[in-house]
Amino acid sequence: MWSDEEDGNADGNADDARSPTIGEDRDEPGEDRDEPPPVVEEEIEIEAEEGQDQEDREDYEHEHEADVEPGDDPFTNITKKSDIQWRRHTRFTLVETTWESPTSDPPEPLTPYGYFKQYVPSQMFELMSTMTNIYAEQNGVRGYKHASASEIEVLVGLHMAMGVLGLPRVRMYWSSSINIGIFTETMSRDRFFQLRSNLHVVNNHERPPGDTDVFFKVRPIYESIRKRCLQLQLEEDLCIDEQIVPFRGKLSVIQYIKGKPTPWGVKIYFLCGKSGLAYDFLIYQGATTELSEKSKNILRHGASVVFHLCQRIQNPNHKLFFDNYFTTYNILEVLAEKKIHAAGTARLCRFANPPLKPDKEMSKKTRGNHDEVISRDGKVVLVKWFDNRSVVLASNFVGVGDEDEIERWDKKERQYVKIKRPEVVKKYNKAMGGVDKLDQLISLYRIDIKSRKWPLHMITHAFDVAVVNSWLEFRRDNESKGTQPQKIMDLLEFKMNVAEVLVRSGKPQGSKKRGRPSNSDVASTSQTPHEEAGQKRGAREWRPVLEVQKDMVDHLPNYDAKKEATRCKLEGCSGKTHVFCDKCKVHYCFVSQRNCFKDAHRK
Repeated sequence: MWSDEEDGNADGNADDARSPTIGEDRDEPGEDRDEPPPVVEEEIEIEAEEGQDQEDREDYEHEHEADVEPGDDPFTNITKKSDIQWRRHTRFTLVETTWESPTSDPPEPLTPYGYFKQYVPSQMFELMSTMTNIYAEQNGVRGYKHASASEIEVLVGLHMAMGVLGLPRVRMYWSSSINIGIFTETMSRDRFFQLRSNLHVVNNHERPPGDTDVFFKVRPIYESIRKRCLQLQLEEDLCIDEQIVPFRGKLSVIQYIKGKPTPWGVKIYFLCGKSGLAYDFLIYQGATTELSEKSKNILRHGASVVFHLCQRIQNPNHKLFFDNYFTTYNILEVLAEKKIHAAGTARLCRFANPPLKPDKEMSKKTRGNHDEVISRDGKVVLVKWFDNRSVVLASNFVGVGDEDEIERWDKKERQYVKIKRPEVVKKYNKAMGGVDKLDQLISLYRIDIKSRKWPLHMITHAFDVAVVNSWLEFRRDNESKGTQPQKIMDLLEFKMNVAEVLVRSGKPQGSKKRGRPSNSDVASTSQTPHEEAGQKRGAREWRPVLEVQKDMVDHLPNYDAKKEATRCKLEGCSGKTHVFCDKCKVHYCFVSQRNCFKDAHRK
């Protein structure tokens, strides 16, 4: 049985509570953090990531010795490192990158839960309930009652609500002094801990012989989410980067990456759009990561991750960006053959040490100067740009190109100055922050728990990814339909909406307390449901989630015993009533002339 620490659900990491906007945690090349900051925009990563594979730490000083037979696509015409040659004093020929956006009509926006269930369908909750019951039986858990799919939905919904509310201890959500109805009215505290301790997605005893999948225990839920990601329409600008699932327990493939908001954890490679929407991902698991042996032998690990995720890109003229962990000469060649326009920061040792000007020489020139070299075959260009310090970018479609001007803080003159910026830097800064944006959105309301078992962390992270991607879809579809931005639900409201549907929709009301009612119970009979929830008179009226209102389960009329009747909340009715729904906590007319109570709950 998994041993959870029941007295807390947040480990107090300040970086996960509210992450800064994208780019604030990284400096532009040469930026002085002690001086007033420059104009905020995407920043370029220069430093090599820590925690990467040993083979990626090598300086690529060996030749490619893999046997490549003629006709093997796409590695037939790949260039060996010893054959890479460079020339200068020649402008790189820009590649035609005309993008044809999809012409299909945008889909009609769904409800928040409608988007979420495309990632995690009802069948997944059925599977989780079955496997949780099997695991509890295998371990002989005393007093365990078989869980239904509805109970697992409630369990997941309560975890989502915890990510939003963020109380320091799990037990506080059931505290009588706080009285949070979504917890106290739906599941007991002991049942919550019992289900969470036994939560499983697979049967541990049915692992296929010879299976080397490190993440076998959580694979079904990640495949369900990935299935939906693969169905999304790609954006023009894409990026590939790493994401870390926070975890510091025992796991063979745990990583440490210096500079990340949460440096310890499980690494996932994501293919995202500029908007942050995830289109594909790959969980890193060491030597058994799902990469072809041929691509690993020829491209090495980082570049083979790019090649693997690029199988998702079927149409030409997409622009793809990644950092120096993934960038090699050969991956730019391969992507050019697939008509994918790629660029990324580069390590010179992977490009046969090109004859770029040294930093000492460039530092003596005007700030913003650059140097450019092109491969002999004209397929790859390297641009070295000197701001306060140098950065090198490699590309197969754009080099210096059309330079623009940007503002930078000058320490000596103590004012902003304008410097020139190559086009490749502009495009990289514009599109590279997609995975960082996904990370930031997840960290805002992360389901943060304390457990020594990694599967629980991976399961909750999967639900976080599903919610954020659902919200990004929801926002994109509403914007395409012309909905005003202020009328589009934000991520906090969206996540609580999904949580409420999981917890209440199709579920009966919680059992009433036994024994005589307490003073608080007696007092509540003279209050309206809005006053019970602490809503002030005249404030915005509360409405139940549509899926809960129309689920036809346990909607019972009650009487508020107030002196003054309350306005009926059914649209189009101006009557007043003392009757309200016990489940929805909303007033509806229930008289001989009209039955708004029935009309409001009818599907």
